[in-house]
Formats: sequence, structure tokens, C-alpha cells
Amino acid sequence: MTFLWFVLLVGVLIFVHELGHFVWAKVFGVKVLRFSLGFGPKVVGFTRGETEYVIAAIPLGGYVRMLGEQPGDTITKKDEGRAFSDQPLWRRVIIVLAGPVMNLAFPLLLYFVVFLGEHDLSPPVIGTVLPDTPADGHLEPGDRVLAVDGEEVRTFYELMRRVDASVGEPLELTVERRRQQIEAVVTPVQATEARALGMTREVGRIGVSTRSPLAVIGIISPASPAAAARLRTFDRIIAAGGRPIERFSDLVHVLEPNRGGTVPITYVRPRRFDGGLASVLELSFYEPHVATLTPEPGPGSGIVRAGIESSDLYVSEVRVGSPEATIGLRPGDRLLELDGEPIRLFATYVETLQTSERTEHELTFRRADQVITRRLSLERERGETEYGERFDRFAIGVSHWAPTTVEPAVPNPSPLAYALHESVAATWDMIELTVTSVVRLVQGRLSVRSLGGPLSILEGTETAASGGPLDYLAFMAFISINLGLLNLLPIPLLDGGHLLFFLIEAISRRPLQTRAREIASLVGFGMLVMLMILAFKNDVERRWPDIVETFQTE
Repeated sequence: MTFLWFVLLVGVLIFVHELGHFVWAKVFGVKVLRFSLGFGPKVVGFTRGETEYVIAAIPLGGYVRMLGEQPGDTITKKDEGRAFSDQPLWRRVIIVLAGPVMNLAFPLLLYFVVFLGEHDLSPPVIGTVLPDTPADGHLEPGDRVLAVDGEEVRTFYELMRRVDASVGEPLELTVERRRQQIEAVVTPVQATEARALGMTREVGRIGVSTRSPLAVIGIISPASPAAAARLRTFDRIIAAGGRPIERFSDLVHVLEPNRGGTVPITYVRPRRFDGGLASVLELSFYEPHVATLTPEPGPGSGIVRAGIESSDLYVSEVRVGSPEATIGLRPGDRLLELDGEPIRLFATYVETLQTSERTEHELTFRRADQVITRRLSLERERGETEYGERFDRFAIGVSHWAPTTVEPAVPNPSPLAYALHESVAATWDMIELTVTSVVRLVQGRLSVRSLGGPLSILEGTETAASGGPLDYLAFMAFISINLGLLNLLPIPLLDGGHLLFFLIEAISRRPLQTRAREIASLVGFGMLVMLMILAFKNDVERRWPDIVETFQTE
């Protein structure tokens, strides 16, 4: 079945490509002798009018054979003016260019169908507010945005589109917070969004996301009411005061009005499994527990007086031999300050370290009630990303455990407009990504090992097909864009090579000599063969690394 899905994918994309050449040749009255899907011996075919339509044995290409393409073509008197070679230069350019353009335009349709299948979207509920952003101090986790400048928003997607289009302009948000409506004014700022291959994009942001931390807790002090209730850092609260708890914000809302009353708590505690498969696999399970929590009386939020906070800044794991391990950082420690500045979110802590040009930092953390400050000397790590791009960055030797969740999805209120906008955006993004990949390959910034051939496409087809029709169409769109741009490379035998010949003809005002075209075609053929061998070699090394290593050793 995988092979059949592969043949279907390749066949559709070749048909679309050759259809571009065929249609424009017909538009300009050029005689098309053969329309072939595949190379080699004919498997099946028929003739209609002056054109033979063929499916050939090797489904890895195709061609449209036009009268006058080859130097030895005989042009009869009745076909005068209908040969490809007789057409004005601009017509020949359009006919040749039409194939790659079809491959670049076809994903618009494919992505449109894919995004049309997204019937549900995230609601406009705030899950996380990033520190030091426009939303900080104005919005809170759990807030539901009802309207922007009086215009109703029903999804997080609609909210972000308004934000992205309003950089520097104050937005008045109507927000539902704990069953009350309030007004909040935030001004989106321009932010740099990281993308694949180290690319960036300027976008409008207010510093919110849909992901809400689960009610996994950190214990502020061993002398706190939470510690007295025998709660521990990384316990997950599932009920409090008789109410189910999922998000940390749910726990905040339950404990916020508490002024010293006792609250029954149900929680689960992760525990490592020590028997059976534990020697082979790292297994953990949740142990259920109950407790009674009595926050200290007084003003302020009950969760603070209970000595509880999110587990986000608590270290869950320290890599052995890392600089963090060297300075004595341990699981359960709470990160406090970096270079004298308070750490408010683990993600921003990691981002600050990885984007800093400094090797030495001053890290302050808390262990129980003891505050410790140490000099942290980071080490650099070098390697390749999944895209084959080389990286050189600071290694972070700690991780945290702060799982998140999202609100249940809501129906997409504008499926057609959404699909149209996202299909254009996705197609452009993929074209930009592919062009950047080629440029960086030429620059040497991207390893040639990132090139893939038929086996990679076959493997990708298998994965996409198993994910369902929409995944398959999205993968087809990706391959279509790659095929279109590959054909535009100025290599003889490809469409880009023909366009290069046309450019030379336009400059010199005469066609390139037949002998020069033949030599260039031989060179182009050699380049394509070398490229295919390299791609196939990469495929084999990725798919069967152990076998390759065995052969290399022998």
C-alpha cells in the first residue's frame, strides 16, 4: 500500500507539472506529439487528435513532447508555425515556466482542502501570560477574550490576527474573568518569531499563549502549610475543596478567597517504577493521596499563604556532568535569579542563556529555605538540526516538569476564509523554506546530508498516509513545492536549464548553438546523476545506519 500511495503522489504531481506545459502549448497552438506520465516502455496509452497520451513503466517523471523541440524534427508545410521552435521567445518562456508554476500553485488547492478540514480551533482563552510583555499585568491565565475594540472574537486565531495587524496600536479587550466582564487595554509590539533553518519573521505579539500549566505544584518552603500537609514539589492536584482541578489557575481560584479555612486536597504523586521492566525502560506511575491544607490567615491570595506555586521554575532533572551539576544544582531546587534579574518563566530563562553572548553567569536558586548563588560557566554544543543545519549554541543542562493543557476546541466560525488565508500562508512559508534550504546548501551552511531522494519520499509517504488523508495532502503539497523549485534550478535538462538558454538567447539575440546545447545537456545530465546518487546515499545511511557502519568498518 505504501508503494501505491507513493506512485499516486508522484503520478499526481507529474501530471500537474506536465499539464502546465501541455495547456499553454495548446493555448499557443503548438503541436503536442505525446503527453507521457513516466519514462521508458509504454504500459498503456491512446491517441486522441494529434496527441498520444501514455503511461510509461518508470513512474519517476514525465514529459510533454512538442513538435520542434528536437533539432531533427521534421516540420511539414501544414505544421508550419506550430512547432515549439517557431514560437516567439516570450511564448516559449511561458510554456516552459508553466510546469514549475503549476507545481508551486497546486499546493494552494491542497492546503486549502487541508485547512478546510480543521473544523475546530482553540477558543480565545488565555493559558499563559509571558513576563515583561504587553499582556503582563493586564491579562491573567483563564481569561476569555470576548471582543477586540468591540468586535466579537470567537477563536484564539481571530484574536492573534487582530493582534498581528495592530502593532503599536492600543487594543481594547473585553474579557470575561471569573464570570465578570472587565476591559483591558494592551498594545501589541513587534516581535521576532523563530522559524525553521534559523529564519525569523516579524509579527505582532502581546505575550499570551493557549497552553495552561496543569496543577503541578512547587512547595515554596518546608515551613509552609503545604509542606505541613505533606505535599511535595511536582505533586499534581486533581481536586480541592470538593471541586475538580485541572489547571493551576483552577487551584488559584479555589484557594484565592481562603482566609485560613481547611481545604481537603486530592492529589497524585509521580513515583518511579522499580521492578520488572524498570531495568530496560524508565517507567513512572501516579500514586493517589489525600491531604488537608490550611492556608495561613490574612490578606492576599490563599495560594501564596498556603506556600504553593507552579512547578515551572523547579528543576526536575540535572544532566550528569553538566555545568549546572558542577555548581551543585539538584532536582527540586527553585530557580530565582539570573545575573541579578528575577527569573519568572523557565522558557525565558533558557532563551536568555541560549541567546546571550556571555559564557559566565550568576545563578541564584533556592533549596528548601536556603538561597544559594553560584557562578555558572556554560559549555557550547555543536551539531546538526533535523534539517541538517549546523548549530553552535550554549547547552542547557537542566530541565523542568510543568505539563500543560489547552481548552476544548470550538467550531471554526469562518472555515472558508480561514482555509483560504492559511493555504496562502502555508504555501508561501514552504516556498521560502525550500529556497532558503537551497541557498544554504550552496553556502555550505546546510549539510548535503540533509538531501533526500526517493526512499525519503517513500518513507514520508508512508508516515503521511498513516496519518490520514489530510496529512497525505499536506505532504503532497510539500513535495510539489520542492519539485517546482527543483525544476527551476538552472541545470540543463531541467526547465530552469531551458530558461537559462532562453536568457542567453534574449541577451545575444540568437538561439544558442545546437552543439553548445548538447554539451550543456551532457553536463546537466552528469550533475543530475551525481545529485541522485548523493540523495540515494543519504537515504540509505538514514534508513539503514547499522548496515552502512558495518560496511564502512569492514
